[in-house]
Amino acid sequence: MQGKSGYPGLAVCIRPALSSYLRSDRRVLVERSGFCENYRRTMKANQPTVYGVTKIAQLFPSIRKIKNKSLREKVAAVWSEAITTGCGGKGWTFAELRAVKFTLLAGDIKMTFVEHLNSCARQCTAIADVLKKSFRCSIPIQRDYLIAGALLADVGKPLEFDKDASGNVIQGKFGQQVRHPFGGVALAYKHGIPGEVLHIIATHSHEGDKMERSIESIIFHHADFVDFDIAKLLGKRAGKK
Repeated sequence: MQGKSGYPGLAVCIRPALSSYLRSDRRVLVERSGFCENYRRTMKANQPTVYGVTKIAQLFPSIRKIKNKSLREKVAAVWSEAITTGCGGKGWTFAELRAVKFTLLAGDIKMTFVEHLNSCARQCTAIADVLKKSFRCSIPIQRDYLIAGALLADVGKPLEFDKDASGNVIQGKFGQQVRHPFGGVALAYKHGIPGEVLHIIATHSHEGDKMERSIESIIFHHADFVDFDIAKLLGKRAGKK
């Protein structure tokens, strides 16, 4: 008897072999799909955490006041990398970052690092409002750049800070080599932050004393040192008690 192919008994000969092959192939496919799924899970677990605007706004609500969507997202991306790669490469949790003191140079004061940056961002927008009403001439303040600079000025500190064996926040090895304005500029540049904002990060502290600061940098510089000088004074008074 001939099969439909025209060759005698071909279907009878092939069918068992084909069936066996398909069973074997299905088993390999299942095994491979399991391998692929495990591989995908492993790769996903090894991918660094990325925090977007919504998550970063839990730390710094003023980020939402940046009108330019692209700049807002870039500011969030800079902070995301600073948080996940700081602390000597171990990364920070939000709770850990919220607990970091405003400065390691002022003793035990009741202001944290996160509170300081939020204070500066609010001060900057308030100063901009006052200046706009007080000057009879128009002051060209780039408000988005001002807010972004206020939020990113100290973004190098999560890289500068580390923890000792007892869990105390200290200036780490990287921080001893590179102060936070430099680390902050490098990280912000990597994420495409505009030069006007990089200027604020670079010049906000003593490193900018020999440069001509932009209007936005002048505003942030003074807001920053309002907090810092008062914190030092309070720390000094507390030390005398």
